[in-house]
Amino acid sequence: MPKMPEPRPMPEAPPPTPAPPPVETPELPAPPPALVNGGEEDAAKIKKRTTKRQQAQQASKGANALRIPLNTGIPKAKTGSLNIPK
Repeated sequence: MPKMPEPRPMPEAPPPTPAPPPVETPELPAPPPALVNGGEEDAAKIKKRTTKRQQAQQASKGANALRIPLNTGIPKAKTGSLNIPK
């Protein structure tokens, strides 16, 4: 029987990879907000309750309070109904 050849020598193993850097600890969350100067100035103010009559008056004004009258300050003449100067 023939002789077995000797195995080739193994190449040297590469150096081990360096360890990863240590994980930094995250910053702790900020403390909860604290009131400054007692917080009385920022307190919500309570509105006076309106009566049903006041509510009805406000509702009746509605969009009419926002309308602009046409041709204000121009003497009545035969002009159009738009506020366009001649």
